[in-house]
Amino acid sequence: TMVNRRISKDLKECALRLWDHGWELEDICEAFGVSRRSCYRWRRIFEEHGAVEKPPSPLIGRTHTITRALLMAIQDLFSEESDLYLDEVCTWLAFEHDIIISPSALSRNLEQAGLT
Repeated sequence: TMVNRRISKDLKECALRLWDHGWELEDICEAFGVSRRSCYRWRRIFEEHGAVEKPPSPLIGRTHTITRALLMAIQDLFSEESDLYLDEVCTWLAFEHDIIISPSALSRNLEQAGLT
């Protein structure tokens, strides 16, 4: 049975090169201690992305920058309620615009836009 472990990018690339140079898949799997399924997955990812590892998804993690239109909406929000805290604006962005952003990232965005 295969153990779930992280295989380095270099080893994945080496395995694919050996396969491309005519090595038997069974020999590669035995030499690297990986499954056939892993080799096929690396090949598919390489064919789709030109690399053995997928690029990071833009949907993962918090927002770090927000659009000019949203900055203007935030400016309007502050003109209506000038005593809002950053965490309240973060909550508003989450509920009204489906944007998750930390107070520190929001503060950076506001400073860069000259809206502090």
